Amino acid sequence: VSQDKNSLLGKIIAIDKENSNFNLISIGHRNPQGLFYEKSIDLIMNTEHGPKGGDEVNLNFQNKTLIPNYGWDIASYGSPYSGIDNFKKSHKEFGFIEPFKNYTPSIGISEIVNLTKDQNPTGSNNALYVSSLRAGSIYIIETDKDIKKILNEDRLFFKEQRIRDIEFDRENNVFLVLFEFTPSIGVIKFLG
Repeated sequence: VSQDKNSLLGKIIAIDKENSNFNLISIGHRNPQGLFYEKSIDLIMNTEHGPKGGDEVNLNFQNKTLIPNYGWDIASYGSPYSGIDNFKKSHKEFGFIEPFKNYTPSIGISEIVNLTKDQNPTGSNNALYVSSLRAGSIYIIETDKDIKKILNEDRLFFKEQRIRDIEFDRENNVFLVLFEFTPSIGVIKFLG
């Protein structure tokens, strides 16, 4: 269904709030969880749940003339919960866009935040902060300034927690995380 351009299932769309018209931004998504727009480089980032494994971070640069296709339900690094695994493991070989990062086994990926080099409290590089439900963690993916190459990866683990959401409060230089099991809001400040 996500490959069918006449259906909105498995799509990221842009909606004009004034007249309700919409445009397809990308197709081939299984279960999008988080969206982040980086205006400085016209980039939409999304996280999505894979099947059994294959959670993804996808980068959707907006300067393309074709609608990007991320491959679901043909390509996935995950596998079905039962039955034969017919998923193509390479996206690129079959004409789809490779995930920027995939997690197998699944982390129960949730939200994503991007901080440019000058905003990032943890270091000298641009960084994606990816929250997870199943792994109870925030994954830190340091990238080059154009978000095209992974330079380093780290992980903050929170025992017996599921992280539903993450936001960065630029005014106070802190992360706000929504813990699901407690339920509570955590405030994380990196000291440098």
